[in-house]
Amino acid sequence: MKKLISLLLVLAIVFSFCACSKINRLFSKNAEQSFSYPIAQMPTTLDPQIASGEAELIIIENCMEGLVRLNAAGEVEPAIAQSWEISADGLRYTFHLNSSARWAFDKEDAPEALQNFNPTITAKDFVFAVSRAVQKQTAAPDFQSVSLIKNALKIHSSGKSDTSSLGIKAPDDSTLVITLESANSAFLRSLTGAVFMPCSEEFFEYCAGRYGRQSRYFLSNAGFELRSWNETNLVMRKNEDYALSHPAKADTVTLYRDENAFESFKNNNYDALAISDDNIDEALADKSLRVQTYDDTVWTLAFNLKSQLCGNKNCRRALAACLDTIGLTAPEWCAVAPGIVPNICTVGTQCFLSARKEATFVAYAPDKAAALYESFSQSYMAQEDVKEMPVMRFLCTAPFEQCAKQIAQGWQQHFGTGFEVRISVLGIDELTEAIDGGEFDAVLMPMSADTEDALVFLKKFAAQNVFSYQSAAYNRLINSGRAELKKCIACENALLADAVVYPLFTSNSYYVSRNQVEGIYFYAFGGKVNFLNAERTSR
Repeated sequence: MKKLISLLLVLAIVFSFCACSKINRLFSKNAEQSFSYPIAQMPTTLDPQIASGEAELIIIENCMEGLVRLNAAGEVEPAIAQSWEISADGLRYTFHLNSSARWAFDKEDAPEALQNFNPTITAKDFVFAVSRAVQKQTAAPDFQSVSLIKNALKIHSSGKSDTSSLGIKAPDDSTLVITLESANSAFLRSLTGAVFMPCSEEFFEYCAGRYGRQSRYFLSNAGFELRSWNETNLVMRKNEDYALSHPAKADTVTLYRDENAFESFKNNNYDALAISDDNIDEALADKSLRVQTYDDTVWTLAFNLKSQLCGNKNCRRALAACLDTIGLTAPEWCAVAPGIVPNICTVGTQCFLSARKEATFVAYAPDKAAALYESFSQSYMAQEDVKEMPVMRFLCTAPFEQCAKQIAQGWQQHFGTGFEVRISVLGIDELTEAIDGGEFDAVLMPMSADTEDALVFLKKFAAQNVFSYQSAAYNRLINSGRAELKKCIACENALLADAVVYPLFTSNSYYVSRNQVEGIYFYAFGGKVNFLNAERTSR
């Protein structure tokens, strides 16, 4: 019996030692530093010129590097461009590229067609990438950033493939010159976006329409390289061939598709997380988490300008003039919106909100609204084969259902019993799908900043036909030679006057990481998360 007890004690000591050794290895600088992060959906493409989803942008943020990048403080610093000069008038940018920049590429496993592929990144890779992004057929989601470049909007509007007049040139392999349409103080920050990432024309042609669709049709050039991509996860591993200034500290980062990410996070399955509106209060109450917040979202009442009702400006202005915003119910995490442009956006070094003072909203005037709607309804009913007014299709998400009901009640009160509203409460993904399909008249929806530049944010309405808004006057205004601040103020007021959107509330985006994890950086725009400096500590 004594021998058995002695043996059990020895085994307990051995297992205890092994467990301690495992813990020590976990926190050792020599231990593999692996991290995990949840994503709601798997990417559909990693083509940086057309990528827009959260997971897509996270992979590109960590596996691709452009001319410049953002550091932990959100400041622009050199990446592939080791230096640059800006002309006195702010129109001409000359970048000098680091000759050590390389595509991560395994020649041994490469197909025969790529055996002679040169992995050196040159200025021509940037010219090809931007030339793709300005072509209308590419349908680049972030074209508004590219539209700052000289002749970009003209080429895009023409629908032609000839980009020879575009203001981006490569005098030699290590020099890139970009000329802008007009000076823009935030242009360098725009260059950190996915749409400006380089693209090898040779590799693009080899992919034959599959570029960015699978891991073997994607080239990395940053501190991480994409190693695998399947139906449930993506794995990024440290790029051992990376020779520039921002190598990865972490060894691997795995992104897992998880529709119940917050519950999994609470069970310690992930190292960091973007917090949804439903879980904000619980996350903020947990003192074991690091929290980052950005005031980057405006919840707007937006109108579909192709609908039978809201395609008419008088109808839209009537709907806007009926909005008595005082007393509207909103979630506790919201505040009253001062305008269309999110509070985080800037003009140069100035906060746009502080610089522009007050936006010119459509004033609350129920009598005027009723008259406008009566005029519209009479002209609508006078059309041949029209027997009744259409039902207003009003979409919202669950946190704003009560607010939507209050707005609808106000419309019905002032427009009479003949005005019918059907409210549909949808999840955010369903809401996005319905908006993309044009299946709405009005929608209470979030508009988040994917850029710090107020002017680039406002260019969305010129370049992308947001809510089917097309206005030659607005396009002339946003491309005018006015000073940036005056141009932004005029554009925001023009959108309000046309009743394209009516800003109601602002809210923050929340991101959390565990206290024992350092160096995971969340950026304010586009849901990007950077893992290059991620480290696990013993705290």
